[in-house]
Amino acid sequence: MKLQAFTVALAIVLTGRNASPPVKSSNIDNRVATLIKRMMQGSTEQKAFADLEVLGCPAVPAIIRQMDDRRNLPERRISLRNKSPQAFEGMRYYGPEEVVDALAAILNQITGQDFGSIHSGASEPRRSAAVQGCHDFLLKTPPDKLCGAG
Repeated sequence: MKLQAFTVALAIVLTGRNASPPVKSSNIDNRVATLIKRMMQGSTEQKAFADLEVLGCPAVPAIIRQMDDRRNLPERRISLRNKSPQAFEGMRYYGPEEVVDALAAILNQITGQDFGSIHSGASEPRRSAAVQGCHDFLLKTPPDKLCGAG
């Protein structure tokens, strides 16, 4: 029960950071799960990546809860706008092999955090370490700091 209350409180705090109306945690979780399902179809995969990114900071906890998804992606490519002021390219390109790889790239895009370089595929131990790093980040980071660098 305490974890559920924490999750709701976290969602309320996070959704208050932007101009969007507050969204209940379960709605965000459902939206993230739906977009991940769409990632599994070649015809909707790229749009699902973009839509996940657009959800922004309020979706970070829900994305992290879905991180440990080892299904293979239908197409192994993702393009994300390069937001770094020092960027020499307008886009960042990756070749994620599994859902977890794509979610790591999207989380990096939203939060500015690097949980391990698995964006273009990786060994199982590196993926497991990245998933654990995401969960640790969520547990240790105050809600208002989840997207401080993103």
